[in-house]
Amino acid sequence: MGQSSQRYIDFIGNLTPLFQHEQVEQLWCARSLRDGTLLLPQLDIDESLDDDWISVWWQGDRHRISNVDGTQLASIALVDYVQFHSTGKPTQHSADLLEHLSQHFVFKTGGGLHLPYAEDELHALGKIFDVVKRYGPDLAWDVLKKSLGL
Repeated sequence: MGQSSQRYIDFIGNLTPLFQHEQVEQLWCARSLRDGTLLLPQLDIDESLDDDWISVWWQGDRHRISNVDGTQLASIALVDYVQFHSTGKPTQHSADLLEHLSQHFVFKTGGGLHLPYAEDELHALGKIFDVVKRYGPDLAWDVLKKSLGL
């Protein structure tokens, strides 16, 4: 069993209330509370792969299994967690939380996340919301179209 995959599972399992820890077949796993999908540490490490791959039992069905890159799965889980905990809060809260948790992920797992453009997108979205609040949706729409070259 890969140590990286277990660290990724441990981290994802702490992203409550979206996931929870669960012991299955003497392994500590993370279960999605949305659909019951079970994330397990990689059992048999293929020498051609890194040890950060995670086994996924879709909707908890051991017969519907995939092996996925733990970095990408953790990135998706972390973004979902940030969105869940940022509902109704300023966009800067989302950016700060995502940055903090990204650093925490690196510290806890030794791995990295796949978050291309995350900071740029959050800051741009924050600016759009500020324009909407100040000047109304029509002007914000015009600004957005101009920024996209439309």
